[in-house]
Amino acid sequence: MSIERSVSIDAIILVAMEEEAAPFLAAASAADDPLTIGNARQHRLTLAGREVLLVQSGIGLVNAAGAATAAILSARATAPAAAPLVISAGSAGGVAVHVRVGEVVIGSDYLNSGADARAFGYLLGQVPGMPASYPGTAGALTAAESPVQMPDGSAIVVHRGTMVSSDTFVGGDIVDRVRAEFPGVLATDMESVAIAQTAHVHGVPFLAVRGISDLCGPVAGSDFLTHVDDAADRSAVVVLEILRRLPD
Repeated sequence: MSIERSVSIDAIILVAMEEEAAPFLAAASAADDPLTIGNARQHRLTLAGREVLLVQSGIGLVNAAGAATAAILSARATAPAAAPLVISAGSAGGVAVHVRVGEVVIGSDYLNSGADARAFGYLLGQVPGMPASYPGTAGALTAAESPVQMPDGSAIVVHRGTMVSSDTFVGGDIVDRVRAEFPGVLATDMESVAIAQTAHVHGVPFLAVRGISDLCGPVAGSDFLTHVDDAADRSAVVVLEILRRLPD
């Protein structure tokens, strides 16, 4: 059912898969009929008292960048001066040895682990012509500082630090290389850096909030399938709390 609400969008939440969209749809207090643009599905929702555009982009950097661009332009079509907070939500693989399945990683900065233009003087992880990394927006990071609990009262362990993304699913065959090439990285996914780059180009704030579904080991694929729903739930709980804590 289409619900009439204010035109200004406070936040854009991008997820790759239906399983990652589900907890946000379940939490919405109001929702419009979905709109399909290209490969992406947009849902206009009210979440935690905020007007939100939830976008299911599809998996991978190109899908994520295209969906993020369309969403930002859609937000600006109704409010040209709008700079909604863009959030990459859903699941990720844990890379750092202290990160565990069921925890959440919030990115403080983002790199493209598939970008290597060192032959031309760029840093590993830097796309030519773009910054060496993309920082998470300070205001959103501040909103994410306080402890967060699941509905049953159990605390969610939240880490903050570097995240990387590429079009490669990181399993046991390459995780050691990722750790060696990007010391200190906490988690990896297949969308966040593309959304971070898109947000940078359009001058809007960005943050990634990802639940850990696997540890990029020999059984990462099966672990992901087992834990993706729980990872998505935990990511959504943290995102909703960030929306509540954002200044008006």
